[in-house]
Amino acid sequence: MTADRTPELTVQVSTVPEAVVVTAAGALDFGTAPVLRARARAALAPPPEALIVDLAGITFCGSAGLQVIAELAAAAKATNLPFALVTEGRAVLRPLQLTRLDAGLALHPTVTGARAWLRQLS
Repeated sequence: MTADRTPELTVQVSTVPEAVVVTAAGALDFGTAPVLRARARAALAPPPEALIVDLAGITFCGSAGLQVIAELAAAAKATNLPFALVTEGRAVLRPLQLTRLDAGLALHPTVTGARAWLRQLS
């Protein structure tokens, strides 16, 4: 007999003067990626000044999670919306590096650093 496991991912949306911040914690995989996608897309309407996606609390990032990151970056680029990704953990950085998605992203180790970067853009 197997127990049903619900993937754990929490997503919170907040606003700072420079941007909307979408913060996710837990496992970002096939079962949870749609949650991040939906919450981040909802945060884009109406369009904010910028978008910060904080993945510092992610413990695992699978291909579905990478897809969401790529989609959000593309959506931001299509509308000239500054986009910053916050992560310094191996769970997210390593997959980004292996797929070379990191090359096209503004990566920051902290939300404070991402906010400072956004202020420099203004």
